[in-house]
This record gives sequence, C-alpha cells and structure tokens, in this order.
Amino acid sequence: MTIDKLRAAVGWTYREREDVVERRHLRAFRHAIGEDPDDETVPPTFTACFLDEPPPMPEAEAYGLGWLNGGDRFEYHAPLRLGDVIRSRLRFQDVIEKDGKSGKMAILTFVTEFRRPDGELVVRHVGTRIRR
Repeated sequence: MTIDKLRAAVGWTYREREDVVERRHLRAFRHAIGEDPDDETVPPTFTACFLDEPPPMPEAEAYGLGWLNGGDRFEYHAPLRLGDVIRSRLRFQDVIEKDGKSGKMAILTFVTEFRRPDGELVVRHVGTRIRR
C-alpha cells in the first residue's frame, strides 16, 4: 500500500462511544497505577481505558505489518468524577512517512476528545502510532 491512501483517509473518524466512570473500573485502574484503590478520586489518565487505539482502520492496517506506540499526550480541561458519562470519538488527524532502519514507516496521529453529554471538553488525547 502506498502512503497516498493513508493521506486520503485523514479526517476519518471511528464510531462514537459512551462510557461511564464506574467504581469497579476505577478501583482496578488505581490499583494498576499503584494508588489507593479505595480513593474515589479519578486520575486524569483514566480516560486511557476508553481509547479505541489502534483503530480498525483498513487504510492503516494495509500499510506495514504491525503497530507500534509512538507516544501519548493528554490535555486536561476538567476533572473526571465517579459516575460521569463520557462520550468520545477518535479522529485520524495526520500521517507522515519516514525511512527507518527496517524500511518505510507511517507515523499516524489520532485525536480523541472526551466530553460530557452537555459538550464540556474533559480530556483531549493525542496518540502517535506507527505502522511499519
């Protein structure tokens, strides 16, 4: 596959999803990151549990043989609370092609915004994923 098909797919979005900050998942997440599982404070990185990455995007899956994580950035706009309903949708924002030691690779950028039902932005996630 050529990089042209990936470039043409910029702007592609995945299905919208709705998640709830549930006590059981929060306890497991807090335990996994070494924090007190009985504390009901929601860490800002909790939205990582709601990411659809890598997405089932045919143009990306046709390029290269597998996925690598190229990094994550979280921008925090409002605190999450236990019981919050959060809506999100992943959007394919950009792609560049580079030459690596093992050949060409595509560096893809995905953005996911997490919002409350009233539209308030809570977290914006920017994920860099690599296909080679």
